Amino acid sequence: MRLKHIKLVGFKSFVDPTKVPFPDQMTCVVGPNGCGKSNVIDAVRWVLGESSAKNLRGDAMTDVIFNGSNARKPVSQASVELVFDNSAGRIQGEYAAFNEISVKRLVTRDGQSNYFLNGSRCRRRDITDLFLGTGLGPRSYAIIEQGMISRLIESKPQELRVFIEEAAGISKYKERRRETENRMNHTRENLERLSDVREELGQQLDKLERQAAAAIRYKELKKQERQLKGELQALRWLKLDNQRQQLDAQYSEQQAELEKWQAQQSGDERGAIELKERAEELRSQVEQSQETMFTLGNEVTRIEQTLKHQHEIKAQREERLQRIQSELTQLESQLDEDKLQKEQLVEQEMMLEPQLEELAEQVEEVSEQAQLADENYRSWQQQQRSQQQKVRDIEQQHQQAQLKEQQLQQSRDYTEQQLDQINHQQQELKRQLGEVSSDSLQREFDEANERLNIAIERLQTTKQRLTDSREQVEQAQEAKRSVELEQNKVQANLQAIEQLLVKHQSGDDSADEWLETHYPNTPRVRDVLKAEAGWELAVEQFLYEWLDAAVLESAPERTESVAGLKLIWPSAGEPKPGTLASKVSGALRYWPPLQLCAVADSDEQAQKQVLEGDAEFAVSKQGNWHWPNGFMSSRIDSNTSQLQLQSQCESLKREQEELEGSLETTIQKLEQAHASQKEIEQELEREQEQQQAAQNDINKAEQQLSWAKQQQQQYTQQLERLSEQQSELEQKAEELNERIEEVALQREELNERLLESDAADDDSGDELERQASDKKEQLQALKSKQQQLSMQQQNITVQVQQLDTVLQRSEQRYQQLVDEKTTQQSSDGEENKQELEERLTELLDQRQQQETILQEQRAQLSELEHELSELNQGQSAVQMRIAQAKEALQSTEIEKAKLQERSQGVLEGLAETGMTLKTLLQELPQEAEEQPWQVNLENVQNKIKRLGAINLAAIEEAEAQRERKQYLDQQVDDLSSSLETLESAIRKIDKETRHRFKTTFDAVNNDLQVLFPKVFGGGSASLELTDDDLLETGVTIMARPPGKKNSTIHLLSGGEKALTALSLVFAIFRLNPAPFCLLDEVDAPLDDANVGRFCRLVSEMSESVQFIYISHNKVAMEMASHLAGVTMQEAGVSRLVAVDVEQAVAMTEA
Repeated sequence: MRLKHIKLVGFKSFVDPTKVPFPDQMTCVVGPNGCGKSNVIDAVRWVLGESSAKNLRGDAMTDVIFNGSNARKPVSQASVELVFDNSAGRIQGEYAAFNEISVKRLVTRDGQSNYFLNGSRCRRRDITDLFLGTGLGPRSYAIIEQGMISRLIESKPQELRVFIEEAAGISKYKERRRETENRMNHTRENLERLSDVREELGQQLDKLERQAAAAIRYKELKKQERQLKGELQALRWLKLDNQRQQLDAQYSEQQAELEKWQAQQSGDERGAIELKERAEELRSQVEQSQETMFTLGNEVTRIEQTLKHQHEIKAQREERLQRIQSELTQLESQLDEDKLQKEQLVEQEMMLEPQLEELAEQVEEVSEQAQLADENYRSWQQQQRSQQQKVRDIEQQHQQAQLKEQQLQQSRDYTEQQLDQINHQQQELKRQLGEVSSDSLQREFDEANERLNIAIERLQTTKQRLTDSREQVEQAQEAKRSVELEQNKVQANLQAIEQLLVKHQSGDDSADEWLETHYPNTPRVRDVLKAEAGWELAVEQFLYEWLDAAVLESAPERTESVAGLKLIWPSAGEPKPGTLASKVSGALRYWPPLQLCAVADSDEQAQKQVLEGDAEFAVSKQGNWHWPNGFMSSRIDSNTSQLQLQSQCESLKREQEELEGSLETTIQKLEQAHASQKEIEQELEREQEQQQAAQNDINKAEQQLSWAKQQQQQYTQQLERLSEQQSELEQKAEELNERIEEVALQREELNERLLESDAADDDSGDELERQASDKKEQLQALKSKQQQLSMQQQNITVQVQQLDTVLQRSEQRYQQLVDEKTTQQSSDGEENKQELEERLTELLDQRQQQETILQEQRAQLSELEHELSELNQGQSAVQMRIAQAKEALQSTEIEKAKLQERSQGVLEGLAETGMTLKTLLQELPQEAEEQPWQVNLENVQNKIKRLGAINLAAIEEAEAQRERKQYLDQQVDDLSSSLETLESAIRKIDKETRHRFKTTFDAVNNDLQVLFPKVFGGGSASLELTDDDLLETGVTIMARPPGKKNSTIHLLSGGEKALTALSLVFAIFRLNPAPFCLLDEVDAPLDDANVGRFCRLVSEMSESVQFIYISHNKVAMEMASHLAGVTMQEAGVSRLVAVDVEQAVAMTEA
């Protein structure tokens, strides 16, 4: 769909009739500022249903009407018409057949606003519904005007969500949801009214039933009726059980057949295994032969390499002899030099020995003199130390006396401090004893006990609530299990029917291939055939051979002779009453053969019609055919009728959907019950914590009360102990004073003795010390010289030893070289060459023999593989037999499943009577049959109907009221079912809305992440949800231009905001492109580089989207394939002019 042109009359500054054409995909509207370019954008928005004058840059809706100028008067009305090209069929519904769609809006001065669709007057809602899901709307992402960039990018999360919804096409879903909620409100009101009526009717019915309680006979008959119904159901079950036993026998035979073929398959598999083992053994032998071949080849190669290597060694040996002779010459010269050096070192060692003996005698003499001087000095030092020890003993006694005096003084001071502390403690204990009182603590204990009792009561209440909640959870779980069981039952029935339908729907492969080639996706008769209820057998009997036929819209241009090809094409006209065509709906009702077949409710009527000449042939409701000279019964059983099976299948699918809704409701209730249970458990934990806190408080109060009593007793005992300590310390203080006086006298006596022992020392000690020191220095000098000579002698000895080692090694090396030379000269490599050549010939013969053995083994292996292939082909045939046997078993299983379903229905009917099958079967006689029991049941029911003699008026009135109540109950059930259906519809709408919104959000987010770096030349951007609820969540946008950190959109510059908004809009367009996009000077805040990126992006998207944009930028003008100029030569009046690029640039610069 594309916008062809706009017609404006009296709209804002376009007072004259103006037609703005848009012939190409990119149209640029240019002109000076204030000439009315943006009025074109406002016109499109206004026609699409904009109701806010503020969004149209006005104060009232009448502001869109031309209000006059200096030269013109105001006009009375304004109109705008949009003409769309719908040749591609983008608009669906009743307007899908129109190639051109016109949308018009007209407003007058009195505020009346009218809409027109293709010239016909319509509602604003019709215009809105027409464009729902296309991306068009008064405030859609397809129209971006001045200032909208900032509003779009800075919009609230819920406002930004609207754009994603429009792109997702879920606007229509929201409208349907609102309508469904209104219907639900009406349904609930009707339920409330019916509930009031039912309550009043129930009271009346109770009174009537108490009056009819005397009708005992009526109860006895009802009991007989229930017994007969139960027995009748038991007889039906016996009949079905006999059929089941027959099917079980058939199933056993088929199972035996399957096992026979499976046993044959097992035997074939064992034979194949034996062949495979023999083949594997031969492969092993082949591998061993190949390995032997490989070993022989390696040995041949080795011998050939050895012969070659011997030749190379001979050349190397000659070269080695030359090197040995050269090295022998060098060693002889080196040995002579080393022997000469050794003789010189031995002579030096003999010269040092006399000098060392002379120094040893001098060292011994000086050592004796130094020892004598040292002994004299140590004797003097011993005398001095003895005298100093006496002085130190006296000083030590003096210090001990002084220290003892200080200790006694400290003890006295400490005792006095203890006395002061005892006095202070006595006063403090007396004060604390007065403060400790148990009365306040007793009150705290009583209050804590009361809080504990309250907490216990609350805890018991919460535990009871938890028990009730757990019972509700169990009930909800039981309900869920019941629904799931019913679901499984429906699913099993549905699968059985679908398997039967698949079995019936088998066509010819060649015909199917021809249809797929010439008429792909053509429906078959079975797919489009819809028969009136009760006439399925008759219609299917008539079309039995045509159910696989393809239904064409018109007669084919040509046909071909293809096996199994069947074609049907309906003709025009109305179906003839009284024919089989009147019992068929859809296009097939116009098929001529159906209009030739008369219909009748019974076989008698059908026979009468053909005999009287009313019809050439007729079909009865039971599917039997009648001709004037013939009759054919129905070939189709009611249980295998495809139409009835399809009807049952659709019914089961509807029931399955209802059960899914019921299961979802049950799961919600279960989740609510679980949540309630969890809340109560949390509350129970809090109550337990409060109880524990109260128990802790009472324990604490009890401990404090006990502690207070203990403290009182302890304080009294401490006062008594402190009094005793005070008396002991006072006595100790007197004793310490006496001892201090005694120690002071002893210290004075020691001072006198120390003065007497202080005597002067003579200078003899210094002279003795000097003599001892001189002798030690002389001795040290001699020892140093002796050590130097000894070191020199040792060095010479070491050098001699090293020369001996070198000489020994050189002589050894010389002998090795001589031996090696002799060995090299005597060795000869020709001795085993002949032996190797003979071995090589022998190995080549062995390899030839091994090749012959390997070829024979490979031939045997090929023969075994051929036998194995033939056996595999036989296995394929057995597998086909097994598949056929399994198919027969599956068919029998389907029949058994159908019997099981019918038996289940009988058991359900039996359960309604309240009796058990086992009891009824034991009580029934063996000769019991269904027909007599049915007659008895009908007799009892007739008797019940005839009961009227016993208070007949009360019974009839009660029955009437009961029927009325049943009718009301049915209405309540219908309304409840309708309410559930509406709730299910809302859930489906919400589910679809969530899915579409999530899918669209992810797609737009991905496209935004691709387009943003393309527009910015780097960076990244993404959309984020504000909430987990996809129905209510808002949408925010995060952007990070190149070189910046992640930030919200509000921190970006104006140009960055514009580019980000364009990236978002174009991302939406890529997902759900609107028919056109209007841009009003969106490139104004962009620099040249960003304008270039913007133009390239618009140019790329113009292949699928029509762009109409207003711009003052010459780069954007050059990009357009069509320019539309707007000028205001007359003040206040806009006109459209044709321009080229140069004129547009000149107008922009002006």
